[in-house]
Amino acid sequence: MVSKLQNLKKYWYQTMKNLTEGSIFKVLTRLALPIMASSFLGTAYSITDMAWIGKLGSSAVAGIGVGGMYVWLSNGLCNLARMGGQVPMAQELGKGNLSEARKYAVGALWMTLFFGVSFGAISLLFTDTMVSFFNLESPETITYAKEYLQISCGLILFSYIGTVLTGLYTAQGDSKTPLAANFIGLPVTSLTDNAAPPRVSPSSFVNITPSIPMFSLNDVATFTAS
Repeated sequence: MVSKLQNLKKYWYQTMKNLTEGSIFKVLTRLALPIMASSFLGTAYSITDMAWIGKLGSSAVAGIGVGGMYVWLSNGLCNLARMGGQVPMAQELGKGNLSEARKYAVGALWMTLFFGVSFGAISLLFTDTMVSFFNLESPETITYAKEYLQISCGLILFSYIGTVLTGLYTAQGDSKTPLAANFIGLPVTSLTDNAAPPRVSPSSFVNITPSIPMFSLNDVATFTAS
């Protein structure tokens, strides 16, 4: 068992980027450029989402704006888990304490799971209350807002996991792997959106079943990928 741990430690150090060796400018540049590119791709995700949502009309855009407020609000929970795991993990890796670093990483993932499931459950249970806070008058906009809130916040766990894993990879000096994942995800999202069947407008059913949202592949693919 001890020999296996020693071999694991040796392998970890071989694959982990040592940010304390070489030119500071080059090391920071290699670490920062993929992070900047990932941030750009995140913005591209939002642009892609809004481009497809815009085809549904101004009511859809307004509804997404309402639901998006709660997505941004929940980012604080995600950042709490990310920074709470990323910073001490990087410190322990720098000290060579792999077991302690692993504990911080596991703790961050458990915290992510708790926050994601909790916020998702609250969003699903109190959708009407959260949307009514904005005093919207258009039934169509209200329906879109509820749909987006239930999809984006109800499934926010997947977004949380991606964000926290990005932080944990960066703590190891690896910012290229998250960039590769984001780079692959963007065209897949666009292609999936393009191939999805057109969605039925909520105006056709809003007065019949306003509390039962209708989802399509286009909605799920767009809102869970970003």
